[in-house]
Amino acid sequence: MDNKNNVQSVERAVDLLFCFSMDEYELSISDFVDKTKLNRTTVFRILQTLKVKGIIIQNEQTGLYRLGYEFIRMAQIVNENLDIRQDALPYLKKLSKETKETVSLNIIRAKRRICIEKVDGTEDIRQFVELGYPYYLVKGASGKVLLAFHSKEYAEEALKEWESVHGTVINREEFYQELKSIRENKVATSDNDRVFGAYSVSAPIIGPDEKPIAGISISGLSIRLTEEKKADYEKLIRDTAIEISNYFNK
Repeated sequence: MDNKNNVQSVERAVDLLFCFSMDEYELSISDFVDKTKLNRTTVFRILQTLKVKGIIIQNEQTGLYRLGYEFIRMAQIVNENLDIRQDALPYLKKLSKETKETVSLNIIRAKRRICIEKVDGTEDIRQFVELGYPYYLVKGASGKVLLAFHSKEYAEEALKEWESVHGTVINREEFYQELKSIRENKVATSDNDRVFGAYSVSAPIIGPDEKPIAGISISGLSIRLTEEKKADYEKLIRDTAIEISNYFNK
């Protein structure tokens, strides 16, 4: 097999792994075929290889596939080497305790926002944030606060991708003006943006090179975000982000 075919096989294997989600943690061969549009024989062959390597496991009774225990080992390696996740956690806990809301730590990966750590709020009804899920950057304060510090070309690619998937057009003038305001104030607030009925207040964690290495967010239900709370949370999240930034830059 030549290099081109090798790379293609790897890409297809990754595509299959990306089919899994919190809601769909067990999948049939037909599910993989529907999601990836690969032919059934190719899907079966790749699944068998992943099964041999322990990357996925198969329920022999139902025939359904799920992620294997090897992923637990790899996830542990990732977690133990994400210094920002470990070092920022005490700040997240403090902020969540003070606000009673969910506080999350986010990074950018491949034009997506990924939550790498969170502390759930203590309110009876709270905002759900999924660890590791690839959220779009162009919706919600948690994504925009990271996108604002990237180039316009990068932001434009993220916008076009979102528009292509959702079939709608985002007003460029308003969007780039919002990103400019976020850069200047180092805080972003969204209400009924990415999720109807939810708000988010976010600030960037700045690294030694003066560029964001992550973002921290407070999120909850929109009905709880009064104008007074909004002002308080914007100051609180910005001050916390500065504290974390100072910790990493000392």
